[in-house]
Amino acid sequence: MPIEIIIAVGAGLLCGFLNTVASSGSAVTLPLLIFMGLAPSIANGTNRVPVLVGALIASIAFLRAGIIDWSLAFKILTPTVIGSIFGAFLAVYMPENYIKLLIFIALICAFLLLFSGVKKLFEKELEESLRYSGLEIGILFAVGLWLGLIVLDGGTYLLLALIAFVRLPLVKANAYKNLVVLATAAIALTVFSIKDEVNWELGGIMALGSIVGAFFGAKFSLNPLAKVWTFRFLVAVIVLELIHMGMQYF
Repeated sequence: MPIEIIIAVGAGLLCGFLNTVASSGSAVTLPLLIFMGLAPSIANGTNRVPVLVGALIASIAFLRAGIIDWSLAFKILTPTVIGSIFGAFLAVYMPENYIKLLIFIALICAFLLLFSGVKKLFEKELEESLRYSGLEIGILFAVGLWLGLIVLDGGTYLLLALIAFVRLPLVKANAYKNLVVLATAAIALTVFSIKDEVNWELGGIMALGSIVGAFFGAKFSLNPLAKVWTFRFLVAVIVLELIHMGMQYF
């Protein structure tokens, strides 16, 4: 078996696990796809294949566990999906330098938010104080906009929004996060497919690994240890991304 296939399957596995448990699996797969010789636009499109498949497997696992309430899912999906459509159109016209700056600002905001009391929310059961008003709808729309515009770390912001604002407990927040990622990834993959910017062979290989990673990620998310380790995964990934972006700028 060629080493490239082994690397692609391994990257897909890690992508599926990280996206299911926390987020930022694309921080692993996107640079790898570019390193393997794909143009950035094709790498961006190809990356949606393992993301989509991983989110599908994770969502099925959460559904089988009886965690997802479809009435709440519809409320969460509506503003995020609409926002992602607007974000995708906006991405066509936004200069690349603006996008890089937005990513850097968003990473800093996510990092600061993690240490503003969110850690305590990760460890609590908050469903009795569930919130869904104009503020929460606006925040979910903004996160959806980001998912369509940039994608990178969109799962992080969505998870934080569902926990800190909608007030879902971690396990349920992860379940609904994966549903949203599934829907928005499907939209994005359709757009990239129409533009012929998807390497289906490489994307399919990565998707094989993503299936395994998402399966074990969903199992881990249902474990009580997830309350501690999800927060640690988020901190580690965001710190590494800030370092990486800092090296690019300076």
